[in-house]
Amino acid sequence: MVKTFRQYEEDIVRCNRCGFCEEVCPTYKVTGEEFSLARGRNRLMRQSMEGHFDLTKEKEINHHIYSCLLCGACAAACPSSVITDTLVKAARAEITKANGNPFPIRMALHGVLARQRRLTLGAKALRFYQRSGARWLARHTGFLGLLGSLGKAEGLLPDVPARTLRERLPEVLKKPAKPRHKVAYFAGCMMNNFFPQIAEATLRVLQENDIEVVVPESNCCGIPHEAYGETEMQIKLAKENLDSFKRHDVEAIVTDCASCAHGLHYYAELLKDDPQYGPLAQEFSAKVREASQYLAEVGFKKEMGPVNATVTYHDPCHAVRGMKIKEQPRQILKSIPGVKFVEMNEADWCCGGAGSYNVTHYELSQRILARKMGNFKKTGAQYLATSCPACLMQLAHGLDVHKLSARAVHVMQLLDQAYQNRSAKSGAKAG
Repeated sequence: MVKTFRQYEEDIVRCNRCGFCEEVCPTYKVTGEEFSLARGRNRLMRQSMEGHFDLTKEKEINHHIYSCLLCGACAAACPSSVITDTLVKAARAEITKANGNPFPIRMALHGVLARQRRLTLGAKALRFYQRSGARWLARHTGFLGLLGSLGKAEGLLPDVPARTLRERLPEVLKKPAKPRHKVAYFAGCMMNNFFPQIAEATLRVLQENDIEVVVPESNCCGIPHEAYGETEMQIKLAKENLDSFKRHDVEAIVTDCASCAHGLHYYAELLKDDPQYGPLAQEFSAKVREASQYLAEVGFKKEMGPVNATVTYHDPCHAVRGMKIKEQPRQILKSIPGVKFVEMNEADWCCGGAGSYNVTHYELSQRILARKMGNFKKTGAQYLATSCPACLMQLAHGLDVHKLSARAVHVMQLLDQAYQNRSAKSGAKAG
């Protein structure tokens, strides 16, 4: 049973208003507002618990609950171990249960993201919009300006590819001659529909390292639903994914999306009291690995061609705090010949993407992103690597807006390129 908002009273009263969260909260750093800070949000939630007001009926107060990035930085820094991000999610679930979500969000969560096929249809519609001339008209007639922040967020969208990952699988999946391991790859919503080239790179890397890969049918991991308090839908999606993956005897569940990794790993906690799915969720979650995490565990081939570039890394929140993944992606990047790795200041600070936050809070997300871009510029790097597609989309947008001549890439893309460069070098020698 998932704890309700009211059941967190013992957790929320531990906040002693020390102010440690001031130093790590991205929203507070750009707004300076007390209620944009964990301390202020905890105060509001505590007052609601004590009956000073009804959280489900105060839209002006709820604004502060929904302006939280859920990055978890405050919880990691808190000397009293106040889990503010978890409390905020519980508060949102309470609000959603009472009022529901706004129609566009409800349609996205219960319609588009409830089934992978629906999202694929939506992505193909976006591709038509991008390539038919409709986007040019929308941008040059002022129509996007009428949509406010939503219109500005349109620029975040990557160019939608013609084919999804699943449509490419027959050409990509190749069983190694002597597989050392067998894994199931979780094809997340973003990777399947918007970044299949990254997913392809991940599959090639796994297979290059003699790892057999199967790709079961899957739906959304449930992370967006958790963020908007849609707990019942999150549980439904978790059970559907568990039913799909239980058919495959594998040693690990691998994904190249940090958010998916965190969401899948959470199934054990989400379903721990379910007599039917609880044991299955425990077994499943214990196998979940982010791609760099898995490769660091089982080992990866160091025979590579050079990638001559300066590279830095941005830690996705769900990876560095959710999954405690920090050194593994850096280990991979530093192992690539020709790569000069430069550590970025505040590398583990949220980029402001936070799922759909950069759509619902575009202006605030861009102010947070500007701080990240300032830190990136100081590295002089040509590549800004990460391991989360939502971060990748936000970072690429930042590079474009701030006119920085660099490229946002996934760690697996650079490793894949290194393996391809080795093959090309070997072929040249043989010739």
